[in-house]
Amino acid sequence: MDLVYEEIKSDLKINQVVFMLHGYGADAKDFLSLANYWHRFLPNTLFVAPNAPRKCQINSAGYEWFDLMQTDKDKTIKELIESVDKLKILTDKILKKYNLKYKDVIYVGFSQGTMLAIHTALNSVEIIKGVLGYSGKIYDHQLLQNSINSKVKIYMIHGSKDEVIPLEQMYESFDFLKKLDFEIKYKILENCGHSISAEGTSEGLNFIRKLV
Repeated sequence: MDLVYEEIKSDLKINQVVFMLHGYGADAKDFLSLANYWHRFLPNTLFVAPNAPRKCQINSAGYEWFDLMQTDKDKTIKELIESVDKLKILTDKILKKYNLKYKDVIYVGFSQGTMLAIHTALNSVEIIKGVLGYSGKIYDHQLLQNSINSKVKIYMIHGSKDEVIPLEQMYESFDFLKKLDFEIKYKILENCGHSISAEGTSEGLNFIRKLV
């Protein structure tokens, strides 16, 4: 089944698409307020916010890209790869619909959505414009390294007091990708937990604008 998604766009000519990938237990609407805000400054950008393909195991009102509660790592990785494939299918669909190219694509993720964004972007044989990851990390370093097909600009934004994904895990992901010669940078949000602050919102917007 294809991913269900929400769109935010204007009547202006669209020159790029930003995919907003929500976190574990959330849904597409979780990112719409941020997308609406950014759209004021990026009127030629299409924002696409899909729901993850599975109902969340611990929140039936939300969705998950892969199950974080199970102990079977192989099954978790299988679900991650399935979500990567579904996101690629949606990306192809949107690009065809609006006559865009992969170089016009930006993936923005939060938490588990960041894990999906990084893996999908690096696994793609087509090079996309960039990845913006909030409060996230690489899910499995070895899996990712074995799946890399392209390089992409990456910006990771993380709260200093993130209690869900500790800052150290973001640093590990950063170091891993830096050693593989990725163009990657990060921003630490002081006194911020597992969320996107006003500073994080502005930092993300600036990153996207510089990619245009």
